Amino acid sequence: MLRGSATAALDQDPRGALPAVRVEDGELTWLPSRDLLHSGPRDRHFVGELQDDGRLALRFGDGRHGARPTPGARLALHHRLGGGLAGNVGAEAINHLVIQSDCAHPPTALVRNPLPAVGGTEPEPVEQARQLAPLDLRRTRLRAVTAEDYAALACALPGVQRAAAEIRWTGSVQEAHVAIDAYGSAEPSARLLAQVEQDLEAYRRIGHDLVVGPARLVPLDLALRVCAAPGHQHGQILAELYRVLGSGRLADGRLGFFHPDALTFGEPVRLSRLVAVAAAVPGVLSVEVTRLRRLFEQERGEREDGVLRLGPLEVASCDNDPDRPENGLLAISLGGAR
Repeated sequence: MLRGSATAALDQDPRGALPAVRVEDGELTWLPSRDLLHSGPRDRHFVGELQDDGRLALRFGDGRHGARPTPGARLALHHRLGGGLAGNVGAEAINHLVIQSDCAHPPTALVRNPLPAVGGTEPEPVEQARQLAPLDLRRTRLRAVTAEDYAALACALPGVQRAAAEIRWTGSVQEAHVAIDAYGSAEPSARLLAQVEQDLEAYRRIGHDLVVGPARLVPLDLALRVCAAPGHQHGQILAELYRVLGSGRLADGRLGFFHPDALTFGEPVRLSRLVAVAAAVPGVLSVEVTRLRRLFEQERGEREDGVLRLGPLEVASCDNDPDRPENGLLAISLGGAR
């Protein structure tokens, strides 16, 4: 781990070529470069990669393409930061000059801008760049840059029904986390995960560490109070409720509410949909959800909000299996005239 003493932002030099960034390691100076492909083992070069959130990641050499910094070295970073449209100040807005403290003979100068500043440009949003890109580039992904790219490339692989991804900053590198949902199973096999990781490696952006794993199942704790209409058998109603709200496949081919193929990443569990599915069972007069929360956790206003929200890599689970209660619980109390 390198210990640094600065933050960075990216600006262009007057020629629009390299970022105006300089890194000092003691008396040594590291210079910015477009890439490290042509850098030798002793070339003190680095690449500045501006992230979508405005942070600048510095990528150094590996000892073959570019020199490798000494582990534990303290690096001093000097950079210029552009102001975008905010830098287009009006006329006579600039009236003083900042002199470095180590300047032996500071000049005497009058600074002013008789004309308003022009030319400031805001960074282009990623989505706008994607829309304005040539059509062929939008049709075919040759490189994974965003989380959406990783998810789309993983979805196109054999055996993968759905995929989701997010990019996280770990404090030293960015990690692309890809979650896999396999066909007909809540848990993809180790072989499938290894194959997906191998295939995505060819598309991985330099500077991203790749982590491929299964979807994060979120077991739920649900409780319903159901009122049965007169003239219906309570046992039949109760059995059908557990089937339609279960994780299996129904006799007519439909999927249960919590079947692995019926839910997708980040899909919230909506109270209205739960009630609608239960109310559609013959003999059900009314339905009330009395508990809706993550298993082993306190309620966080899910019933009041009418929705239990999930993260981008999470999938709701409620198997209601007595042998595996950790996979979700469903309790239904049934009342009404027989």
